[in-house]
Amino acid sequence: MVLLMNNPLLQGQLLAFFTALCYAQNSLAHQHIGKVTGSTAAAHLRMWLALPIVLLITFAAQGFLIPANLSTQAIVLLLVSGFLGYFLTDLLLFRSFVLLGSRESMVLLTISPILVAIFGYFLFDEVLNLVQILGILITVGGIVIMVLFGEKTAKTESTQKRLGYILATSAALTQTLANLLARSAVIEAGAITTNLLRNLGGLAAFIIYFGVIKRQIKAHAKPFLENRKLLVLLFVATLFGPVLATTSQMKAYTLAPVGIVSTITQVSPIILLPVDYYILKRHVSKASFLGTVLSVSGIGLLFLAI
Repeated sequence: MVLLMNNPLLQGQLLAFFTALCYAQNSLAHQHIGKVTGSTAAAHLRMWLALPIVLLITFAAQGFLIPANLSTQAIVLLLVSGFLGYFLTDLLLFRSFVLLGSRESMVLLTISPILVAIFGYFLFDEVLNLVQILGILITVGGIVIMVLFGEKTAKTESTQKRLGYILATSAALTQTLANLLARSAVIEAGAITTNLLRNLGGLAAFIIYFGVIKRQIKAHAKPFLENRKLLVLLFVATLFGPVLATTSQMKAYTLAPVGIVSTITQVSPIILLPVDYYILKRHVSKASFLGTVLSVSGIGLLFLAI
């Protein structure tokens, strides 16, 4: 306990791992919801559910919503980060959940930590030691093995899978930019205010596009209002996604290098592997097992290099 209290890097890494657990639960929930209502409706409605919760948490924790001395630059950066992260990334990612499956989609997001680590060095002067770099490479390499040499895809599904790969890869790129923008402002704004502003930016984008331009808010809400169990599932996914996961990730950015945090938050495919095997009864290949061992070893290195 003393080691934890006196070691911000360890605190940041544990928060990042908690974020990965939240993302794993979130991806499973949205894979199911997306097949019933469509991925767009799920991505849209969860932002309406998230905002009042985030507002309550922000006010309860701080006594105010947005600091009076917060710079305009920080506010703009976080609003744009929310647009990229919650609107563009989630629309792309949730559709890939339906086409590829949750674990495969999360695998492709591992492009993001490498890019974030590189930009973190140039933008934030975050220098990683050799063990940390090795840990990132081993972790990402293990996860990539799962998708390159894992389960074979039937030819009849090849077109669907190809589109899923494109969408998930695009989500990784937009997520990278969103995380870098958030990291550039979170020190000034704080983790809780950062999450609030990012939620506002994401919801504003959904309102403008699906409310004003497409006029689909009622259509998106209808399946959830008619199916209360689906609404409860979406609420749980919202709690673990835009509320808990994002807040813990933003706090982790203030404690540990952005490259390490981004790497640990992307181990959701490893967490989902036993779920696939024991609960969903999906075949787990030798490559998936090898990738799991490598990734767990890489995460171990990151925790040892403190």
